[in-house]
Amino acid sequence: MPTFYGLATADNIYEVVGAVCRVLGAGENQSAVSLLLETAAQETRLGTFRDPTPNGAGRGAFQCDPIGLKDVQARTKAADIAAIKAAFNFDLALLPHAALDVSPLAAAVVARLFYKLVPGAIPVSLAGRADYWKKYYNTVAGKGTAEEYVRNAAAVDYAKAFRAATA
Repeated sequence: MPTFYGLATADNIYEVVGAVCRVLGAGENQSAVSLLLETAAQETRLGTFRDPTPNGAGRGAFQCDPIGLKDVQARTKAADIAAIKAAFNFDLALLPHAALDVSPLAAAVVARLFYKLVPGAIPVSLAGRADYWKKYYNTVAGKGTAEEYVRNAAAVDYAKAFRAATA
């Protein structure tokens, strides 16, 4: 199956999300790992679906839009910025939106930071994460539904996800 957004293989998304969550936090019961992979499953079928929209607003496997990136760049805590620089050697403030289409690592970092800006804990249950994604990531303006998110989450191999997050 072909992959897009800079992913070398279909398993690469698990490796990238695992690395990002080891640096920026995996959440209670690895809920951030699940949320990121489920978000990618919903938005791009884990990086195997290429958005056909020319210069579409969303970029990368997580389909982050320019407003989301700017918000992450403006509100991310200094400790997280330093952790990103130390672990991944890039400056979040200088990251252009277009880079999310070619760097799965940068896209996963931005998606994780986006969710870190949401107050409260990431829900542990799939249904809770689906509602959380809809409310905070896709919003009422988006076409996606929590039900669709749950269906698309079936593509996530959770055993592989947790192995990658704890490697």
